[in-house]
Amino acid sequence: MNVLNDERPLDEIARVDVESAQALAQSMDDDGVGVLDDIVPAAILTKLRSGVAELVGQHGTRYFGFSGAQWITGTCLAPLFEDPGLHALLRQLYVRKMGTPPPSDRIYPVMRVLSGKQGIRHSNIFHYDSYAISILLPVLIPNDPGELAGHLVMFPNLRNARRLAIVNIVEKAIMEKMLGRIWRSARVQKWFSAKVVTLKPGNLYFIWGLRSLHANQACAPSSVRCTVLFHFGDPHESSVFKGLSQRLHDMKLRHMARD
Repeated sequence: MNVLNDERPLDEIARVDVESAQALAQSMDDDGVGVLDDIVPAAILTKLRSGVAELVGQHGTRYFGFSGAQWITGTCLAPLFEDPGLHALLRQLYVRKMGTPPPSDRIYPVMRVLSGKQGIRHSNIFHYDSYAISILLPVLIPNDPGELAGHLVMFPNLRNARRLAIVNIVEKAIMEKMLGRIWRSARVQKWFSAKVVTLKPGNLYFIWGLRSLHANQACAPSSVRCTVLFHFGDPHESSVFKGLSQRLHDMKLRHMARD
């Protein structure tokens, strides 16, 4: 991710205020999603998109991504990732929903780039996150008239957070693998009141990732879609079952990337 490294300030990322916690939590409960508008300015989005274009040139039109703190450190998104206000806000949200302090203050950042036919295969894969709170930052969303934009589609707060890791793993396996095809049906999405969230680059979209079944809609193979995710608060992070589940998930992603 060296093409994204730039310690020179391009513009000011808006500071995140912990006082937003109550309004965000209420919106996440009522509507499935809470939004902080215009947190990442146009200058930084332009820098990120330039870096993504270079990466697509290196990797080709396919799915690829980066995860863990190492890729974001030193980039123009580092001030957001390291923002004490964001960390305090996430802690407040976790306590409000889970009723206990988070197991750690770690934020797990991910960048996903979808393009080509592989991008289609990585779309409409409905899943629960392993983390209580997930933040979606759109960087590049297709926006030509009539173009498939790859917006967020979700079944908000379809379940409660599971305290036991093994219960969570079994339920995820049933909902994501055994019933995975069902959630893609337009009829099922209508029956269960699926919500399509139109994504605007620069906004931060907050969801209860552990509770809401969600996916990204498809884009055309000729398009490029890029998002950054910040995951926080895995109540099962110390479980041996969680470690096994994560290894299986990583194997699946490697297999899909080779197809």
